[in-house]
Amino acid sequence: MKSFLTIFAFTLVTCSMALAADKGPSAQAADPKMQEMMKKMTEAGTPGAEHKVLTDLAGDWKVSSKMWETAKGKPQESSGTSSFTPILGGRFVQQMFKGEVMGMPYEGMGLMGYDNVAKKYDTLWVDSMSTGMMKGAGAFDAKAKVLKEGGTYSCPITESRVREYRNEIKMVDKNKMVLSMYGKGLDGSPEFKQMELTYVRK
Repeated sequence: MKSFLTIFAFTLVTCSMALAADKGPSAQAADPKMQEMMKKMTEAGTPGAEHKVLTDLAGDWKVSSKMWETAKGKPQESSGTSSFTPILGGRFVQQMFKGEVMGMPYEGMGLMGYDNVAKKYDTLWVDSMSTGMMKGAGAFDAKAKVLKEGGTYSCPITESRVREYRNEIKMVDKNKMVLSMYGKGLDGSPEFKQMELTYVRK
């Protein structure tokens, strides 16, 4: 339904623009409905301060990882590298990650953006150890400098297509940030920190 409405809205705007174009530039300028639609579209598609939170991450980073299987277990540690690249005029940021997980080579790719219409941050993550996508959404606490987001992913161990997680990304300063991921245990035990990634700018 959401996709249908998006296509319908796009078609409506396109047709309106075509009609206005047939009437000439003066008709376009005089049509208040067209002006209002174009204004809304421009505002919705223009990067702002919320996007700068993400584009400030641009560059190459060294990453130290810790992963916990249980709340009181000893973490497995590894290292990797990551790069953040603003794309599509700074509307989104793409992350590329390379490292190890449980002693095996690991690659991941993420997209982060801010939806001006929905007033929220959206995230997407895919990697070399899964065929599913992690999809999340959240908000940025400017005072604490923490991006809090949560979402769902498919878990091959529990065979659940809707397993929940939440992340907190602490922007310590321009050269360091810490991502902490939380979720319930595989046995349904209470939420605990499952992963911590410390990013240090190269």
